[in-house]
Amino acid sequence: MTPVKNASGRWCLTFAGMKRGWRMGLLGLALAGPGAWLLWPSSEPPEPVDYRLTEAEEQLLEPGDIILRRGHGLVSDLIASVLTEEYDVSHCGIIAESSGDLWVIHSVSSNVSDADGMQAHRLQDFVGQSKPGSVIVSRLRTEADRGGIALHAMELLRRRVPFDHEFDLEDTTTIYCSELVWRILRDDYGVDVFDAPAP
Repeated sequence: MTPVKNASGRWCLTFAGMKRGWRMGLLGLALAGPGAWLLWPSSEPPEPVDYRLTEAEEQLLEPGDIILRRGHGLVSDLIASVLTEEYDVSHCGIIAESSGDLWVIHSVSSNVSDADGMQAHRLQDFVGQSKPGSVIVSRLRTEADRGGIALHAMELLRRRVPFDHEFDLEDTTTIYCSELVWRILRDDYGVDVFDAPAP
């Protein structure tokens, strides 16, 4: 994990030596849009992978950190190709803690999951569904309590907010993965990662 500053100085913690901010990556996830989900055969399971964070890496994580990864399959390939970033990512979530364990709260379409919308997976299970070396973790640099990011995500999970198949940022009754991060950071911290230019 390497601390990195971008032009705004807000994002500071990354895996894989990320050189650019991930704001445009979130925008790219949004732009991949509804058509991307049509390419995914829902019966195809992800490739089995034995990929884990080391104990030292896991100990650096905090509730409220944003975790991004590159998954497997056609949808992940399409999203990564649209982003054209140095580090390919296709999915994101928010790290939370429950009973001493780290979890990732994220939103997934029923086209690629048994459940639709907000879900929680143990951190290492989430990482295990990633292409090796693709995990990036980012942390909001703020004086405010970043734990509120995780608490807000946990509230959306508790409410079982469904996946936003229309990718409509105006609709607050549904949410897709990068919209989850965008909405919480914008509404609770005044940081709009979709409008901000990449550093």
